[in-house]
Amino acid sequence: MTNTSWSENKNKLEKKFQFNKYQDVMTFVNQVMQIANTQNHHPEISVHFNFVTVLITDYEKGGVSEKCHRFISEVDRITVPNF
Repeated sequence: MTNTSWSENKNKLEKKFQFNKYQDVMTFVNQVMQIANTQNHHPEISVHFNFVTVLITDYEKGGVSEKCHRFISEVDRITVPNF
């Protein structure tokens, strides 16, 4: 898995994650979903053949909050095994 750094754009944090296989993409997305459910903070996720874009904002706060930073910190800890 390769990825860029998180960037802030239009009151959202955004990051692109690239993978070698579609199966890795889906494994990653499922792990992001588990984090979102645990933290009750749900991102926008765009799924493509070999990459995923994750965007997060705090709609209650009207932009990026500490809740968003806790979320991205957990997402950055995800490791995807090679199948």
